[in-house]
Order: sequence, then structure tokens, then C-alpha cells
Amino acid sequence: MMKLLETIKNCMPASLAPEARLLVALSGGADSVALLLALHELGYQVVALHCNFELRGTESDADEAFCRRLCRKAGIPLNVKHFRTRSYAQRHTISLEMAARQLRYEWFGQVASELAAEGICVAHHRDDNIETLLLNLVRGTGIRGITGMSPRSEQGNLVVLRPMLSLSRQEIEEWLEERGQTWVTDSTNLQADAAQRNLVRLRLLPLLEEMNPRVRETLAADIQRFREAEVLYDKAVGEELQRLQTAENCVDISRLKTADAPRAVLQEWLHPFGFNSHQINEVFDGLDGESGKVWRSATHRLLRDRGRLVLEPQEGGAEEVVLPLEGFFEASPEVRMIIRRQPVDAASFAIPRDHRTACFDLEKLELPLTIRRAHEGDRMQPFGMEGSRLVSDILTDRKLSLFEKERQLVVLSGERIVWIVGQRVAAGAEVDDSTRHAMTLTLL
Repeated sequence: MMKLLETIKNCMPASLAPEARLLVALSGGADSVALLLALHELGYQVVALHCNFELRGTESDADEAFCRRLCRKAGIPLNVKHFRTRSYAQRHTISLEMAARQLRYEWFGQVASELAAEGICVAHHRDDNIETLLLNLVRGTGIRGITGMSPRSEQGNLVVLRPMLSLSRQEIEEWLEERGQTWVTDSTNLQADAAQRNLVRLRLLPLLEEMNPRVRETLAADIQRFREAEVLYDKAVGEELQRLQTAENCVDISRLKTADAPRAVLQEWLHPFGFNSHQINEVFDGLDGESGKVWRSATHRLLRDRGRLVLEPQEGGAEEVVLPLEGFFEASPEVRMIIRRQPVDAASFAIPRDHRTACFDLEKLELPLTIRRAHEGDRMQPFGMEGSRLVSDILTDRKLSLFEKERQLVVLSGERIVWIVGQRVAAGAEVDDSTRHAMTLTLL
């Protein structure tokens, strides 16, 4: 069966040199054995990686021994790693399936970096992809779910290649049988959805085959059509998002509501940042709600603010940091400043009046100055006003969003706020006719 070799060769990236070094995830099962031997026969410089998760006792050891014999006979380098999977899962309070996935991909990435490999090849095939499609449809999905698994994806910096997605399980096993090549059968399926996949494989697909004996070929062709349609879909959504955005990661709600498919635009904008379908539907249903509503994913948060949707990464609270007495200081990539001390000649010294500079009488300050995020309840007496005000009220007057308020920095002299950075300077430390030395803080 030359079809398997030709299919795998045609599915490899065109930019990949024939002598490229590739890692291959080798479990000992039929799929991974066929992939390893086929890539080796095609001339790629392959290195096999076998994970012993120590979950099946002597069975796990027997699989490892099989992989060692296979690679030794074929002259293929093999790396083996043992994992304490149960203890890792307990320590991190996750399932065995999730623990195995995290452990193996972390190791794959390390080996790929050490060996300067182009990526790792995994043995997902057509039937795996069909099962993924059906599972996604049952659970509810968008266009990403109906395109199945991608021939190329990334796990962090690790490139993952799946060159057997158009080959059936039967074709793979027949190729091995023709060569007299054996394989092992893993009695433990470490996929997180193993039970549901078994239902699809053993009950749903046979029922569908009663309706259409060629349903697997039909669904595989559908996946390819969906993937081609996805290219056009991504282009259209990208153009629509550009029209809707008033700034980076900020979408105008009134423009969004006029989009041809506003819910789909929201889905494609927010899903990559960890928002689930329930949250996205809630955002869509609440577009006309009051400002201040926040939705959170594991990594990001979305704010409805004054006719906009503002997306930002989750950030921890900033600690109080001491400012240098002079020189350059960077509070964040967006907040950098120059601090200067200088003598004051009352006749010639001009007090800066722009909001990006704060100028103080050095003798009225308690040094060193410190900088931190604004806290709830912070108060300050703005220069030129009588009495103190809440910092949050000052920021509201300046029409800052909730996220901007949370990021707002303040400079303190002892316990006293002397500058809402970039916004207002406090009374009490201003330069006057008696000032002999000044300190200026200027945002770059």
C-alpha cells in the first residue's frame, strides 16, 4: 500500500526539507508505529519519543520494551521518559488524562528545543478526526469545532504535525499487516473524553453507517470543505473586527450591533482569550446594559464601558515600589519617566504645566517617593482646590474606564499622594517663591 507513504509525504509541510529532524510520539499502538516507520522510510531524520506514564504496571513496561525493540531494529533513535502521573495529578488537582497531556507536551517541547527539531508528529488519523467532529457537534460548537483537528497546530513554541488525518484506521493497520509489523494495544485510553469517544465509535458511527455506508468518507470530505470555508470566514471576521474596533482590543457596541453576524464576531474575538460560549452569549444579550459589567476568563477580562467592550489581560495588584532620587524609571512598558532634581532660580524657573509632568518643592517632600496602583478609598487634595477628593472620583471626572482606573498609578510622599500619574498633582508640595530645589517627574 503505497497510498499511506504518498499521503503522509503530501501532508508534510512543503517547506520541510527531506532531511529535517522530526520527533515522533510513539506509544507502540498501530497508528504511531505506522507513522514512525513511514517517516523513516521517506527519509526524514526521525527521533521517537515514548512516554511511560506508569499507570498500568507491567503493561506500561511491556509497551516500553516493545518500542525499544522496534526502534533498535529500525535503527531509529528513541528517548524514553517515565512520569509519576498519579502523584502529579493529585498534586495539581487535575485528572489523569490532563496530567498525562501536560507532562508529555512539556517534555516534547524540551526535547524539540534540545535537538533543534522542526516539530513533533502525532498519529491522529481520519477516524479520530471524525469522532472529534461528532463530539463537538453534540456538545455545541462553532466553525472551529466542525473543522476537526488541524494538520498543523502549536503547543506554545512546539509545532505539532498530523500527517495521517486523511488515512483511516483500517488503512493504517492493513499497511502494517502487509509488512508483517506488529503493534501493541493500550488497555487505558488517556484521552479526556475516552468514554464519550467510545460511544461515538461503537454506537453512533455504526448507526450512521446504516443510513449511509460511506458516512466516514462523507464526514471526512465535509471536514475538508469546512476547513476551506474557514479561510474565507476568518478573512471576513478579521475585516469586520477592524471596522468595529476603536482601539486595540476595544469594540464599539453600536457598530457591533450593525454587523451582519454580531454574535459570530463576538465568538471569534473572545473565544481565543478563554471566554466560553455561555459568557459570550451573556455578553451579546447584555450589549445594552449599564457600564461597569465585567466578564472574566482564566487569562482575560471584558468590560462593558460607555458604549464600548474593552478586553484586557488579567493583572495582579502592583506592589509599592521606591522611585530613584534621579534618573530613568520604568513602572511598566506603558509608564516610563525621567526624574530630575535641580536648583531653582525664582527669576527664570518655569513650572511645567502639562499633565505629563509633576513638579515639586524638594524640601516639602518626604523622600524617597514611592509609586503604586491607586487603591479604593485613596484621597488627595488636587492643586488649586480646597479639601480632599476620592482619587476614584477624580478619575471618573476624567472619563477613565474601570480598567484604566485599576491600572492608574499614584506617587506618594510618605503616606500622602502627591501625583495621580498623568492626571492631577496634589496641593501641599508645589513650587513657590521660597523654593530652592525642585524635583520633576516627566512621563516619556
